[in-house]
Amino acid sequence: MRVTRPLAIDARDPLDPIDRRTLAAFLSDVDIDDVHVVVVIPAYNEAEALPAVLAAMPDRLDGVAPTVIVVSDGSTDQTRAVALANGALCCETPINRGQGAALRLGYLAALRLGATYIGVIDADGQWSPEGLVSGLDYLTSGRADFVQGSRVLGSTIVGDPVRDLGVKVFATLISRMARVSVTDTSSGLRLFTATLAGKLRLDQPQYQSSELLISAAFAGARIQEFPVDMVKRLAGQSKKATNLLYGWYYGRAALRTYLRERWIAPS
Repeated sequence: MRVTRPLAIDARDPLDPIDRRTLAAFLSDVDIDDVHVVVVIPAYNEAEALPAVLAAMPDRLDGVAPTVIVVSDGSTDQTRAVALANGALCCETPINRGQGAALRLGYLAALRLGATYIGVIDADGQWSPEGLVSGLDYLTSGRADFVQGSRVLGSTIVGDPVRDLGVKVFATLISRMARVSVTDTSSGLRLFTATLAGKLRLDQPQYQSSELLISAAFAGARIQEFPVDMVKRLAGQSKKATNLLYGWYYGRAALRTYLRERWIAPS
């Protein structure tokens, strides 16, 4: 029997209409058992970079083949076809809503399939899927409930000094807000237990990595980081805003999450 756990996206509407319809359609097409580790890949028009990311996916995670779900967030290219052709499942929304919304949907799908652990990796190839092996060991050994790769502890060759400074600034701010020591709050490689995922309130449609991290900290998660290397994207175009806008929106998402978690009692 499959295990079904709720994900508290929003206390007023745990499943919005798009999530409800998309998730129902996805689950009606999926017939797999013994799901253990689910890797969620949010993707918006990433047909060029996605094949290399899927090809590098580890064959085994915690001794079993991972279930890979590409969440195609209203893509207008061949993202869905590429995902299916390369052995992944694909959950596709009719419109583009943002990476945060895509990841929420992926987490819901993972929980409905009965995942024990959930991994996340970007579709652009900047973070190697091999890092999932190292990260998962923190969870299976009981050392952490939430773990993320850090380019600060490892390396980055992206070569944007403004973004590099932003990583350090937000790491300092969020570490203080959430009372947790982290060096990279916008990592594209994360893993956490399904039990933790079922406790989180997530509502940011975009710039969501800070929301996930802060929410996990306030939920009492044991958080760890490990070194990874970040490289330039393999193909396609970045969907991120300019540095100034990205910093503004990212900071706003972090502040809203902090105020929500700090001052609003859980429902």
